[in-house]
Amino acid sequence: MLCLIPMAWISFSFLDLSAGVTGGLIEDLELALGELGTILPGIGGFIAIIGGAFIGLILIFIFPIHWCLFYRPDDVLLIIAVIVPWILCCTITSALFAHSPRGGIHTSLAIGIGYMIPAVLIYFIIPAIVNNFLPGGGTLVTGILDGLAQGLTDTSYILAVFTAIFEGCLVGAVFGGFIGSLKYKPKGGATKVKAKKSKAIAADDGEPTLEKSTSMDICSNCGTKIAPGDDFCTNCGAKKSSLK
Repeated sequence: MLCLIPMAWISFSFLDLSAGVTGGLIEDLELALGELGTILPGIGGFIAIIGGAFIGLILIFIFPIHWCLFYRPDDVLLIIAVIVPWILCCTITSALFAHSPRGGIHTSLAIGIGYMIPAVLIYFIIPAIVNNFLPGGGTLVTGILDGLAQGLTDTSYILAVFTAIFEGCLVGAVFGGFIGSLKYKPKGGATKVKAKKSKAIAADDGEPTLEKSTSMDICSNCGTKIAPGDDFCTNCGAKKSSLK
């Protein structure tokens, strides 16, 4: 799951994700965050990186892939900026931990589910906390979240988050399964090959050979065994007529 954070930062910083989802309304936000390095020497650069990563996460968690295809079909860079973090995250994570196609798919889905749970719980936890300090404030918070999601994606907050994360991890699962297939090694494959070889050797040993099945002559002079077809003893040179 942590691998998705730097991937979101890459999309936010180099693919101009904020300008893509806002239709150019907010541009060069990453440059504005980068200026924190000069305003706050020492920690400004760190804050800019962390801030960019979390803004990228929020954007890819709110804007589903199907929204990009329906509302911005001509903006290829936006589609790439939304999909690339999931592809990179699932590919790298599957390369590290998955050992089969199923493992790559399960790893990718686990990443999506791991982010989906807290993203959905926020919708219920924050209003409950606000209600403890400000009665009726929870309804205001849910209204703000739904209003923002409705205005940005034309869907409610829960539906936008669910579809964005689910679609993203499904796309990543394709690449995760492919990486898992490259690392897949069938269990017992070498053992089966060895067993087949041993059976073949045993079968060869059990087959009667010409030397074993054919009776051999014995030289009456020196007692040496003579192979079939030889006319003379190889030891003493006695003629075959004297062999028994």
